[in-house]
Amino acid sequence: MTAPSAIAAARPRPALQAPPALATIPAWHSLLEERWQQRLNALTELALAYHDAAESCARPAAAADTARLEKLLRQATAARRALGETEDTLARLADGSFGRCEQCSESIPTAELLTEPETRYCGKCVAISWVTLAG
Repeated sequence: MTAPSAIAAARPRPALQAPPALATIPAWHSLLEERWQQRLNALTELALAYHDAAESCARPAAAADTARLEKLLRQATAARRALGETEDTLARLADGSFGRCEQCSESIPTAELLTEPETRYCGKCVAISWVTLAG
């Protein structure tokens, strides 16, 4: 081992602290279950509205009917995506990775999780990805 690498190997690494939100897992689970139920209800309502609208459309469908169907389909797709995000978050809660950034493994601040429990990335990694996308 070279001297610099020996020093680096001997230097203690800071331990990752548990996300502050994990201290209250039952509360997070209840919150996420409630969000899941709300999102499932919204998706169900949108799917039923879409199918009702599709049934009532005259053949061939008028432009207004087509636009309404497309809007309902977009809303149902977004609702399904949101439901999936909540399901993924419940899985992260179960496997112990909830509250950690998927990019750098740092803790996500509790305030951010309270605003959006489905958050996957810390603010630093989000900022880096936006800078990268902006070019």
